[in-house]
Amino acid sequence: STQSTGGTYSQIRDLTANLLVEAGCRDVVIEPHLLPLTGETLKYESAIKTDEARLDVSARGVWSKSDLSKLFLDIRIFNSRDPTNNCLSVDKVLKKHEDEKKRAYGERILQVEKSYFTPVIFS
Repeated sequence: STQSTGGTYSQIRDLTANLLVEAGCRDVVIEPHLLPLTGETLKYESAIKTDEARLDVSARGVWSKSDLSKLFLDIRIFNSRDPTNNCLSVDKVLKKHEDEKKRAYGERILQVEKSYFTPVIFS
């Protein structure tokens, strides 16, 4: 997970988990560990391959109460006013961060966890 501002990050992570609980999701876990890789080949060099990998929140029943599939969420907070973002629109910066998260975790979640992944990007 990308931690931007310590307290703010953990507050947003915890708020996200609490909102999932309030929405009726089951098995909500903060910072769930991912299953270790067992020989899977991940196509992106930036894919997270460590056995200690974890994401910010996971939950079941996100799409419907009867849905047993697990969804993993990973949060990134970025400063849209940072000078490094001046040359891009906010939409493009959001997409850039979303794509980075998908390359880091998406394929592993699908192949190893047999689950879904959604990056959550805040500015």
